[in-house]
Parts: sequence; C-alpha cells; structure tokens
Amino acid sequence: MKAELFPFQKRALSELRMKSAEAVYRYGRSHSKQVVSFTAPTGAGKTIIMSAFIEALYYGDTHQGAQNDAIVLWISDSPELNEQSKMKLYAKADKLMMRPVVTIDEKSFKADKLTKGTIYFVNTQKFGTNSNLVKDGNDRNYTGWDFMRNTVEEYGDKLIVIIDEAHRGAKADQNEQMSIMQKFILGSKDDNMPSMPLVIGMSATIERFNQLAMVSNSTQMPKVEVTPDEVRDSGLLKDKINIDNITIEKISNCDTSGNNVCKLNSKNITLPIYIRNKRNGDYIE
Repeated sequence: MKAELFPFQKRALSELRMKSAEAVYRYGRSHSKQVVSFTAPTGAGKTIIMSAFIEALYYGDTHQGAQNDAIVLWISDSPELNEQSKMKLYAKADKLMMRPVVTIDEKSFKADKLTKGTIYFVNTQKFGTNSNLVKDGNDRNYTGWDFMRNTVEEYGDKLIVIIDEAHRGAKADQNEQMSIMQKFILGSKDDNMPSMPLVIGMSATIERFNQLAMVSNSTQMPKVEVTPDEVRDSGLLKDKINIDNITIEKISNCDTSGNNVCKLNSKNITLPIYIRNKRNGDYIE
C-alpha cells in the first residue's frame, strides 16, 4: 500500500482477512456459503481498507498466504462509483498496478466465466432486463447469469464478491420484485443463478444488508465494524466544525431508530459528517 493505514483501518483489515480466510475454508470443506458485513462511518476510508484487503488477498499477509488465482468481483449500483473505487484501488494499492482489472461491459464482455487472478468491476444495471449482458444473441453465447453460474460451479472457492454501498437494494419486500443485488445474496431461480459463495457487503448503514443476509441460505459471520469514536480519535472525523463563523459542536441529540439522524435548531442533519472541499455543482442552502 502506498498509504499508511490508521490503526483502526489496520484492525478492520485484519478482521476482514481473518473472516474471509475462515469463510473460504468453510466453503471448501462443506460448500457452506458465507456473508461478511463491513460497516464504517462515511469518511473512514472503507474503499482504502478494501483496497488493502484485495492487495493482501493476492500477495499474502500474516493471516493467509498469497492467493494469486483469486477472483474479485466488485459490485455497486453506479458506474461512477465503480470508477471512483477503481481509481482509488490504483492510487493506494500499488502492488495491484500489474494485476488484470476488468470493467464488465455489455458490449465487449462475452466470456463463459470469470478468469482466475482477475479483479472485476460491474454495476448492477448491467444485469437488468434491458441490458444486452443478460440477453442471448448478438454473438453472445453466455449471458451474465451464465458466466456467474459457471464461475461459482468451477471456481467457487476462489471467488469473492464485494458489494459497495450494500444497503442499496437490500430491503426485502414481498410485494416487490427481487433487486439485482439481492440475487447475488439469495440466488435467483428465474435466472438459474446460485447465491455467491462469499460476499462482503460494505456500507456506513449496514442494517438492511444484514437483514437480507439473515433470510439467505448463507451463514452470516460476525460483522467487522469501525466505530465513529475510532475515526474521531484518528482525526479523520471531527466533533467540532467551524463553517463561516457557524459552529456545529458535539452533536448528540440523536433518535434511537438506527438512522443516525440528529436535530440541531430544528434542522435535520445526518451523522457521521463527511467533510470535503466544495466542488462545482454543489448547492448549499
């Protein structure tokens, strides 16, 4: 890694490595599928931690030796978010610069399965009903569901699926059609696709993902959690923010619904607060 991790990031990385190694062992022994949830406040560096995790996966660490033939599939619901994550991967995990990294595209990707030793990025829209990735024809012999099924059947013990912003699309509703993301957790009989052997879901608000994992056929391992206090102690999150002579200090009047919503002077704000420079297009009321 080019960047030195904060102590709390190193701890989260260590836990992720231990749990993923145990999950791979369980799957190899009994084909018991596993789900790991990873939660940290916005601004805690979840993507950086996961980049370090992928680097350690391929090059080894104290928890497990190098797995040069591992397959990583990084899923989000946004092409822009995928691109940001891929750029952070390149920027922070320098050992991965020579590793094959593929963005799955509905026009050019026509393989029958994912390739060992490769990192893939895909957004959920590529598996939507209007995408050519899930349609036969047009010189395509294998749909997206086909190559995922084939990968699980042949390389299930090498496949790790990472779901970014895992709370999106995770809410189960019997009156609604299953979301694309849910199909990776629950499997889909209509698409003849099994659930994934090992899924790591990461989000600042992981509750919906955990609820989905509970109704799956996978074993839910204890979550990896970074607390706001750990991040504040590192200096990445602040208790006190000065903005043009307006001070927001030690906000603690939160509800207990788990939504991290607090009130200040009758205004709703969401914690944790992530600070960045103003960009073109930003609107501040």
